[in-house]
Amino acid sequence: MFPGAASHAQWLGPLRPANGQREPSIVNKLLLDIEASLLSARPEDTEDDVRDLEDAEDSGADIFISSGMPEPPPPVNLGGNGTLTLTRQDTGEKLNARYRNKDGTYNPAELDKVTRLMRCSLTGREMPVPVKLVELLDAVEDRFGKKGLILLSGYRTPKLNGQLPGAAKNSLHMLGWAADIKIPGYSSTTVKKYGLKLGVGGVGYYPTKGFTHLDVGKVRYWVVKKPPRKRYVRRARHAASPAKTGRKGKKSAPQRQAAGKRTAAKKKPA
Repeated sequence: MFPGAASHAQWLGPLRPANGQREPSIVNKLLLDIEASLLSARPEDTEDDVRDLEDAEDSGADIFISSGMPEPPPPVNLGGNGTLTLTRQDTGEKLNARYRNKDGTYNPAELDKVTRLMRCSLTGREMPVPVKLVELLDAVEDRFGKKGLILLSGYRTPKLNGQLPGAAKNSLHMLGWAADIKIPGYSSTTVKKYGLKLGVGGVGYYPTKGFTHLDVGKVRYWVVKKPPRKRYVRRARHAASPAKTGRKGKKSAPQRQAAGKRTAAKKKPA
């Protein structure tokens, strides 16, 4: 248990939906929802800008989802200033959370604010965000001008994850251990390079969408690009030869003129 964040670290405690009602333990609820999502049909509803394949993410997610006692990774100070600025792309909500105190302890109330902001976009349910992920996002934010991060996708319920056409079946988003982000003024290439340099979890690179996936699972890296569009070459139209018949069997202008002369010659008296 890390100091100053006892309430936030109750991983096996009740799940808090958006309406504030208490539900069964996170482990039981998660496993039940995963089973239900795998058996159900997958509608076409998707999150904005997060429609690319995440197949490579499975390489680090299944060990956590399959475990009966998922424990969040321990926090690691990665050099951030202890304050995280996040803005949800779908709602425009902005948060500036001072989650780490001057003495190095963590502020549970501020961490809860981060959890609230990173809630599931479909159901509004929340999952406690590991402090290690908050520290990771803080380090990335501070490295690139402290302008804040744009959050595209945080926690996903299994229901939402099942509706994303290419999402990994055992995505770490379902544990609240992952975030898909953009940074104003910086390319996803720049962000993924720094994520790889930190080496604290998974880095997914989505250059065609302009966002980066960061998580606190196993250290790994993958790239997803859209297949190139087929190029269609428009062929130039060639003029019909005067000697050839025009479209739909019609005679060309020279042929009509010649036929007219022959007809006129036949009509002349002998």
